[in-house]
Order: sequence, then structure tokens, then C-alpha cells
Amino acid sequence: MSSNSKLINKLLTVSVKVKLRQAVRYSRLGFNLLAGSAFIESCYQFPSISKIKYKYLNDYKLFSLWVEDLNYSMNVEVHVTGEMMSDQGLFVSNHISWLDTIVFSGVRPLSFIARHDLEGWPFLGTFTSRMQSVFINRDNKFQAYRSIPAIEKKLNEGRSIHVFPEGTTSVGIKVLPFYSMFYEAAVRTKKPVQAVVISYTDGNGNLLPEPAYIDEDTFGETLGRMFMVDRIHAHVHFLPPMDSTRLGRKEMSARSRSDIQKQLKESQNIKRFL
Repeated sequence: MSSNSKLINKLLTVSVKVKLRQAVRYSRLGFNLLAGSAFIESCYQFPSISKIKYKYLNDYKLFSLWVEDLNYSMNVEVHVTGEMMSDQGLFVSNHISWLDTIVFSGVRPLSFIARHDLEGWPFLGTFTSRMQSVFINRDNKFQAYRSIPAIEKKLNEGRSIHVFPEGTTSVGIKVLPFYSMFYEAAVRTKKPVQAVVISYTDGNGNLLPEPAYIDEDTFGETLGRMFMVDRIHAHVHFLPPMDSTRLGRKEMSARSRSDIQKQLKESQNIKRFL
């Protein structure tokens, strides 16, 4: 057999293995979503038993376990560093993908400030809605500003809220400009603010662009790329909390963006020399 024939056979074998691995992962994710959907719907179908009128889904241990398994089904292994504040408050982070919400939900029970069109997405729209998220039109600055009372309400209820101040996603190399208006909710309610850094790498610490949801990407295209790689390592790093009773919204916005960018650069520089 010629060297060219051997190469072709090797490539075909690899291609078959990749397709088979993808099929297995899609199947596992399908079973996970069926189980999760059954649990969520049962909570709303039988409110007298589940007490869903007085709770968030995040309050149920079974839901938290399901989210952990959902991350695994998405081919994601989550690594958490830094110290997460024990108090309820406002969390802010860079934004790479729709996957971010699932990763963060597996770390701590949260509600999100999400883009308005996400509400109509299959699965992810239902997921974020059931997490008691606040949907806003980020393209309309006036509407976005009007969402602040809704964020205040949840903070005053003792809930933690997660905001993506960039307002859009990037591949995860740099941090886009932050919108400071959402920090106003923390200032008004006197709740602490904690910046969080998220990044996705392979097993060797190299940046993985596959999970990024940017430009004209679709949910299916992103998921397909994620299932092509061996394993996605999601790194969540908590930075020191900020006191909203001492700092204004613009100062907290500038500081959190700077700290997140610095942490990203440091982690990338370290991995470069490993």
C-alpha cells in the first residue's frame, strides 16, 4: 500500500471516529435535556407540591445537579479559582458565548441579564427564562436603562444577578468596552459587586475559539464545534469584590474591566510558557 493510500485511510478512520464521538455526545445531551425538561415542567405542573411560586429553580438541589450534568453533556469541564463572595450581589464578567450562562449556573445559583432575542431560542430561551432572568434590548439604551429597577428588585429579594457589561460576545482574547449603567442597581441597593473572568481552553491551557458565539454564528454551529474537540475546559476566576457604598458605577465599571483584562493577559502569558 502506498504512503498516499495509508494517509487517506488514516484520515478516513479519524473522520469516522470524530463523527461517532459527535453522535454519542449529541445523544447524551438529548437525554440530559429530556430529563431536565421533565423536572422543570413538573415543578410548574404541580406547584402545590414543588412550591415553585415561592422558589426559584436555583433553589432546588436537583436542578443544580442537572446543570452540572448539563455542563458535562456540553463537553465542558469547569475549573473555579479565586474566592467567590458569600454575600448576594451583582456579578459581572466578560462574555464569550451562550455557554457562559450554563457554566456560571453550575458554579452558583444566579439570575441573568440576557439579550431580548434569547428569550425565543429553543432550550436556551426556556433555560434562561426559568432562571428568572431579565431580558433587555441592549440595542436600545433607553430600554436597557429601564431594566435597572428589575435588577434592583431581584437584588433586594436577596438574589444574585449576573451581568455581561460588554453587551455582546468576543472570542475571549480581549475585553470589549463595558456599559456602566447596570452597576447603578448595585449602588442603589448597596450590594457588593464582584468581577469574574471566564475563558475556554484545551487540556494544555491553549485558548479554544470553538465555544465563542460571534458574528453570524448559530447555536447549532457553536455546539457542533464544541463537540469536535476532545474536551473544553471552562476557567472561572473570581476577583476581589467591590464595595458599592464607596465606589460609583463608572469607577466600578472601569475597575472591573481593567481587572478582568489583566487577569486574561496574565493567564495567557503563563500558558504561553508552560
